[in-house]
Amino acid sequence: MCPVPVHSVYRLLPWLLPLCLSACITAPTAPDTPAGACLALFAAIDRSVDVAAVRDQGPVPVEGFPFLRANRFLASFRDEIVSEQQFATWVGHLAQLDAVARELELRNLAAHVSERPGKGQQEKLADCRQLLVRDLLAELPQQRQLLAAAQVPDDYVTTWRVVGLYPLTAPFVSLGVGRWQDQSHKVFTEPLSALPVEGQLRRWRGPRAPAAVSLWSQTDPLGVPVLSADQREALFRYHAPVWEIDVVDDNDLPGAAGWRAGPAIDTARATQYQTLSYTRYGEQVLLQLNYVIWFRARPGNDIYAGRFDGLVWRVTLGPDGEPWLYDSIHNCGCYHTFIPTGHLRLREDLPTMYFEPPLVPQPAPAPPLVLRISSGEHYLQRVYKLEGRPDVGGTAKSPEALQVADYATLRSLPDGADYHSFFGEYSLVPGSERPERFLLWPMGVRSAGAMRQWGHHPVAFVGRRHFDDARLIELLFESTER
Repeated sequence: MCPVPVHSVYRLLPWLLPLCLSACITAPTAPDTPAGACLALFAAIDRSVDVAAVRDQGPVPVEGFPFLRANRFLASFRDEIVSEQQFATWVGHLAQLDAVARELELRNLAAHVSERPGKGQQEKLADCRQLLVRDLLAELPQQRQLLAAAQVPDDYVTTWRVVGLYPLTAPFVSLGVGRWQDQSHKVFTEPLSALPVEGQLRRWRGPRAPAAVSLWSQTDPLGVPVLSADQREALFRYHAPVWEIDVVDDNDLPGAAGWRAGPAIDTARATQYQTLSYTRYGEQVLLQLNYVIWFRARPGNDIYAGRFDGLVWRVTLGPDGEPWLYDSIHNCGCYHTFIPTGHLRLREDLPTMYFEPPLVPQPAPAPPLVLRISSGEHYLQRVYKLEGRPDVGGTAKSPEALQVADYATLRSLPDGADYHSFFGEYSLVPGSERPERFLLWPMGVRSAGAMRQWGHHPVAFVGRRHFDDARLIELLFESTER
């Protein structure tokens, strides 16, 4: 063990550790020690998971620390931890991400091995994770190594951009993006009653919460809100949107993800998937509520058509629990649309070269909100306040019920006695490939147009942006209160 003690002045780590490491060398963990046996167990399971190709594509494993995984939000704290308490809390979050992912991987692995991994295996992993975390918190050199390793690579393929002559091809893609944004602005400025209806307007909504929602009163040492299960459920219910969809055929019906010799959507079970996330704005950590629906397909004969489609609607809450920003993408990461409240406005100093401007087609109305979705392409066409719908091409009926499911269930779907992830290699949904990938690969987006797992959504063809970027809001918006 290195003789330099762990103390609260974490900001001095970059200067202290080189001196420490020059004075002592940490030997590799011996295999006959409890920690060595635990690392061997993690390594053996990793080999089985990789051979069976059931690696969970969500949070990213941290190199050198098989008991931890990272996402972009947690990785954003690497250079800002200033106390032992913050470091321990951060490691706890990383460990929890691994615990969830490994439970899903072990369940999915059962379809590929003769002996089904049992609960005992998970308990061994949990005990080993606890032991390894305890050792980590006592080893300053390991902590420095972790701070350097806890990174999430971006989801753009740089070599594709080099080979595809990105500086020359990106301006042409920018023109196409600009034309789509101009068309979107035009749609959003038309009267709601003038929007075309190809089939019948139908509404879906998940369970609603009472008007009063108790806010969180505690945060952890990183500033992350601490929520009870009841608070979490109440927030999701209170801010849930009404999905108003122009339905022509089954491809416009929100359905439940399943597995039938591959990913499939069951339109007989309208389902809304939900997941909690966090973002950062200045010194504050903001809570985000993500609502996801899936469609069987985006029909058509153009390069954007194909199996599977869907949308994400995200609500970012301010410290007071009021919505600060709404935004939406398709499950491919495409068509990123922002609906800001009065708390935020677009920054005036946004770049103009090799930068895809954000689409902000309207300000946010007061909740509860209705999301108007087109048939076929499933474009977001309008966001308006729920006050009874105008009679536009359909009958005014009460919203149909949406089942609610945790987004994590998509990572391990039942198939008889076995389980499979809805997502495959590189977080892509198998079978959701689009012809547009052959045209847009020089932008570095792997399989452009294909459906993706949350946490791996590039949302700009020109420039680099990710839906889960921890600093995305402050990159594009500023407070109106300044």
